[in-house]
Amino acid sequence: MQLMGVFVAKDSGRDWAAYSATNENFRRHGLAPTMRWLIAVALNKSWLTYGGLKRLLEENDGFSTIFPTRIGWVAGAMMETIQAVEPDAPLLNVLVVSQTDETPSRGAGEFMAKRLGDPRLAAPGYKKQYPGSWERHFNKAASEVYAYSADDWARLYKKVFGQPLLPDRMADDRDTLQEGNEEDSGGGAFKYGAGGEGPAHRALRLWVMNNPAEIRRSFATARTETEFGLDSGDRVDVAYHLPDRSVMIEVKSRISNVVDLHRGVFQCVKYRAVKEAMDVRTDPLVEVFLVTETKIPGEIKALLKRHDIRHVQVPLDRS
Repeated sequence: MQLMGVFVAKDSGRDWAAYSATNENFRRHGLAPTMRWLIAVALNKSWLTYGGLKRLLEENDGFSTIFPTRIGWVAGAMMETIQAVEPDAPLLNVLVVSQTDETPSRGAGEFMAKRLGDPRLAAPGYKKQYPGSWERHFNKAASEVYAYSADDWARLYKKVFGQPLLPDRMADDRDTLQEGNEEDSGGGAFKYGAGGEGPAHRALRLWVMNNPAEIRRSFATARTETEFGLDSGDRVDVAYHLPDRSVMIEVKSRISNVVDLHRGVFQCVKYRAVKEAMDVRTDPLVEVFLVTETKIPGEIKALLKRHDIRHVQVPLDRS
């Protein structure tokens, strides 16, 4: 259970404080949940940053603060444990990636070298010196991971840890990866979910619509509207219409967690693609913005840069 921000495990009437981030605790209590989270990611054909896996282990599996640099060790120890019972298992650990380039750190090189038959990958400087080759090998390793079915993973998990991994648990883990704080992930009439739009999100959405110059001074004369409908059925929080471009804006209020922000990045990716397809002109200019009320973590900054999405943080007090 969670008590005042501190995880307390309960069993047979006894309480234990959160696990400290030691190698022994990681081996005893962290490898099985790490494999579970990475199985969920694999079934979603996605990935986790080192910071993302750190948060999952802290928020869901009872660990106290973990330095992100320790996560590479955890992923490697998990993979060694898997290979001890099934040497030919796909390299699940490669789905833990750097936020800057979305490939694994150099620690995965030894595993890829053996699995893919290229000893150069184990060299300490190989990733930095040959990024193209590193990425090609990583893509091959990731494809092998993605090819495994839910049944394959459940069988392997039981073989490694001696415990079943039931379909309901796998489904719950996949859902947890996509649970945000803010109900604004749907489309069309269902954009805000069953609970409706929250007041913080609504206030930010309307403020952005009414204050285009605060987002960028050159937007001052834009025609603005909110809940702009796309042909995909999605509704964009705010749209600015200018003679030379369209601007699609996704807003995330002060209550949004990192899952919401991650989702917001990909909402922007979708909005841009659909709006470009809707425009009859050749190569129309469509810009996308993520507007937040709070700072964003490094992994979100890296995603925004990778997908050419602008970010604006607006003040909490806009009176």
